[in-house]
Amino acid sequence: MEFGTVAPTFPPISEARKTAKRLEEKGYDALWFADHLMGWYPHDIWKETVFSLRYPSCHMFYDAFCEICYSAPETSRIKFGVSVTEIIRRHPVVMLQQAVTANHATEGRFILGIGAGEAENIVPYGFNFEKPVAKLEEALQLIRILLNSDVGEKINFEGKFFRLKDAVFDLKPVGEMPIWIGAHGDKMLRLTAKYADGWLPTTLPPEIYAEKAQKLEKFAREEGRNPEEIKKAIFVSVVVDEDRKEVERLLGTTILKIHALLLPSEYYEMLGYKHPFGRFYGLLDYIPTKHSREDIIRAVNEIPDKISKIAFLAGTRDEVVEELEKYEKMGVEHVVIWNLTYFGDVAKIKSSYALIDEIIKMFR
Repeated sequence: MEFGTVAPTFPPISEARKTAKRLEEKGYDALWFADHLMGWYPHDIWKETVFSLRYPSCHMFYDAFCEICYSAPETSRIKFGVSVTEIIRRHPVVMLQQAVTANHATEGRFILGIGAGEAENIVPYGFNFEKPVAKLEEALQLIRILLNSDVGEKINFEGKFFRLKDAVFDLKPVGEMPIWIGAHGDKMLRLTAKYADGWLPTTLPPEIYAEKAQKLEKFAREEGRNPEEIKKAIFVSVVVDEDRKEVERLLGTTILKIHALLLPSEYYEMLGYKHPFGRFYGLLDYIPTKHSREDIIRAVNEIPDKISKIAFLAGTRDEVVEELEKYEKMGVEHVVIWNLTYFGDVAKIKSSYALIDEIIKMFR
């Protein structure tokens, strides 16, 4: 398997360039950049953490495409991806121009990660979040037309959401520019089967990943595609420690249990529980600025330990390796690791990254 990880989002921006260079030297395969306007934590909870001493807000995000173009010159091998953008804030033509620019800046090492969008980056800013999957499907159709157009060719497109009249798109990628879709539901899996070069879901326990992978393969065959053409990947939030009891303690911290709150209610129901927010579609619904500190604390206190465990790939080094081997056996070729261990205890920064280095070496 290939291994990627997440890029820094907080100022100063020089950290992104340093990180890209360091991770390439360490042998990482990819660096992934979040396309966010907002983070995951209410500000009143963030300001109580030790991290707020250096970063006064968790809602500070550089533009992902700009950050990639800034970081790329320090590298020659590592791939760069957006995890993931959407076409609600970014018109498909503008987004494609940004993507091809990043493709050139990385000399063909750019992966366009795209999804239906998350409420926290859309609703508070006045964008229309209706029919996001239908909008994405039309955008993917348009992107294919733009990329396949001849130089100087006039492009006319009359869709339900996007319209082009006598337009051109003559900036083409260097080599291939793979498109990976962050898909979870059936409609998104069908789009992945039809349009994508890769599948990049997040927070899927192995048994659920296997079910969705089977659906993706079925949909791909229905589209007349070889399922092996679609690279299987997964974005995992990792909590790792040498001591299993420490892992349990970390999973019980408020800041990490918030990530369990972001799971859709169907995951709770699958284990016989109810989501603290009722019928809830996870990141499609979640907007941290809508919730007070008290709301979140109350909700977090209602989260069962079993739910916290499925929100993360959590355990000792060997336990994490065992879980990753399950994904490997399912055909997963690329794992994006987001180390959240030290969010539960800042003293775990060095030890957790050292353990992750060991884990990756075991797969080399």
